[in-house]
Amino acid sequence: MTAEAKQAMVGNFDLDRYVRNSKKVDISDIDLTQAAKYPLSAAEIRSLTYMMDIESHTIVYLRSILSTCAIEDPDTTAFLSCWAYEEHFHGRTIGQFLAANGIAHSRDRLVEVQQATSYKEWLKDMGASLICQCSRHFHAAYLTYGAISELSTLEGYGVIARRTENPVLAEIMRRLAKDERRHFSFYYNKARIRLQHRNAQRLTTFIIKHFWLPVGGGVKPDAEVDWILSFILGDPMGVEIAARIDQTIAKLPGLSWFDRMTRSREESLKKTAHKLELKPAQTIAGWPAAPATREYRESAS
Repeated sequence: MTAEAKQAMVGNFDLDRYVRNSKKVDISDIDLTQAAKYPLSAAEIRSLTYMMDIESHTIVYLRSILSTCAIEDPDTTAFLSCWAYEEHFHGRTIGQFLAANGIAHSRDRLVEVQQATSYKEWLKDMGASLICQCSRHFHAAYLTYGAISELSTLEGYGVIARRTENPVLAEIMRRLAKDERRHFSFYYNKARIRLQHRNAQRLTTFIIKHFWLPVGGGVKPDAEVDWILSFILGDPMGVEIAARIDQTIAKLPGLSWFDRMTRSREESLKKTAHKLELKPAQTIAGWPAAPATREYRESAS
C-alpha cells in the first residue's frame, strides 16, 4: 500500500474509496407504484415517518457539528460532506415510499419537525460548543455518539426489512442499511483512534453516561422515542440486537461499561408495554425469531 493510500485509511475504513463512491441511494429500479399492492401496517407507517423525519433532520445536525471542533479534522469534514448528502436522500426515499402508499407530508415538514424540537437538543448543541473550548478530546465523544446512532439506525432498518410483509419496503430498508453500515464504519474506526488517550475516554464516558439519547431523542417527543424503541426492540430479537449494539460499542477503548441500548430498551418497554398490549418479556405475534448473532464489519464495502 502506498503512503498516499495509507493516509486515506481511517483504521479499517477506506475514506478515499468512500468519498469517491458516495452517491444518493439508488431506487431507480424499484417500481414504487407496486408498493401499495402489499400490506403496510399502521405501526410501520408510524415508524417510517419517525425515520424519515430524523434522516431529513441531518442537515440540522450538520449545522450543529460545524460549530464544534470536530470540523478541524480533515477526515471528519470529508466524511460529513458525503454523509449529509446520503442521509438527506434516505429521508427523501422514505418519504417517496410513504407517498406511493397515499401518505403525504407537507413540503414544510422539516420546519415543522424543527419547531417541535425540545430544549434537550439546544442544550446538547450549546454543551458541545462549550466543551470544545475546554478540551481537544470532544471529537472522540462526538465520534462515539455517531457510531452508536448509525449502528442503531442500521439495525432498525434491518428489523423492518425482516419483519415487513411489503417486499418493496423490505428492499428499500436493505439499501438504506447498507449506507448506514458504511457510516457506522467511519465513526467506529475514527472513534477507536481518538479514544486511545485516557482523557478522551474519560470525557466520552462522562458525555455518553449523562447526555446520550437514542436516535431521535431531543428532536422527537420522549413518548415517541419510547414507542420507536419498543416497536423495534420489543420482541426477543430486540434483546439480542440491543446486546449486540452494547457489546460492539463496549469494544471501543475505555467503553467496556457501555450498556445504554439495553437499558434504554428496558426503560421504554416499561413505559409502553400497555400500549403495545404485551408484557415486556412477551413477543408480538407474527414477529420472526432472531437470526444468528453476527459481528459487525468494521470496514466499508
